Amino acid sequence: MGSSLQEQQHQALEQFKKQRKALMDARTEIQSISVTARSRDGVVEVTVGHDGAPSGLRFPNNRFKEMTGQALAASVLEAMTTCRTQMTSRAMTIIHAAGTTAPTGLDGGVLDRVDLDKLLDGGSLEEVLAPRPTGGDSRG
Repeated sequence: MGSSLQEQQHQALEQFKKQRKALMDARTEIQSISVTARSRDGVVEVTVGHDGAPSGLRFPNNRFKEMTGQALAASVLEAMTTCRTQMTSRAMTIIHAAGTTAPTGLDGGVLDRVDLDKLLDGGSLEEVLAPRPTGGDSRG
């Protein structure tokens, strides 16, 4: 029975290594995502990176000159929202292709405490499960 347990442990470790490699590859692929979208009125084109931050803003024609500031702002926000939605969709597709799902953080279990970046970068179990900073003012 001992050898059976060792075989199960070995299989579990090999499966973990495969999953970790798939997640590392997925993270690399996600970090290379860049999405460009135009507003429906065609006035503005926005590009966002994997983190959803804008990396480009372009006005493909001069129609923006005839718009109010409020209308132009709405076009920019619309294009940015479209980009972020598409980026999120692409990232989820990559995560699902890696054989996993995105963390939801709904149950407060051990997996919600895992620092995925430290796990993928080879952090120790203590580092991976260490409480993450909650942000805010730490001066007490």
